[in-house]
Amino acid sequence: MKSARILLAALAATAFAMPAAAAQFTFSFTTSTALFGGPVSGSGVFTTSDTPITVGGQTALAVTGITGTFNGAAITGPTLASFGNYFITGPTFVDGSGIRFNTTATTNVTLFYDSNARSYRVNAINQGRSSLVTAVSAAVPEPATWAMLILGFGLVGGALRSARRNRAILSYA
Repeated sequence: MKSARILLAALAATAFAMPAAAAQFTFSFTTSTALFGGPVSGSGVFTTSDTPITVGGQTALAVTGITGTFNGAAITGPTLASFGNYFITGPTFVDGSGIRFNTTATTNVTLFYDSNARSYRVNAINQGRSSLVTAVSAAVPEPATWAMLILGFGLVGGALRSARRNRAILSYA
């Protein structure tokens, strides 16, 4: 009976441990302070790799795609660069190098965290705009992550219950 439970737990764990597809994170921003040029706004989805790496001492996911709009123009994809384009899983979401992308109206947009201003910043190079913007939306864990978390709690609870049942009672005469 005990080996059957162990086998069932192992099968369940492997079913939930399949690698998740690329993660997706929604974002949106609007101008809070225009530094120069007009207001900026944007929204969309970052698609990232599912393999975490360390960038600047923080856990990050490489951005592999971006969809959405910036000032009404469609985002055509991330700009490939030798730096940036990482979604940070910590409190700032993007690092100081930022995420660069192109749009149908602007060839180069950078969204980054400005640590001096303690705010996010967007620079639209060809439109001559630079603004501090409100925060990027928080990430939501994937369903597979929730399933593994719940399964793990269940297995730990089952192991504790089983250990309690098998405890020997000692009596001294």
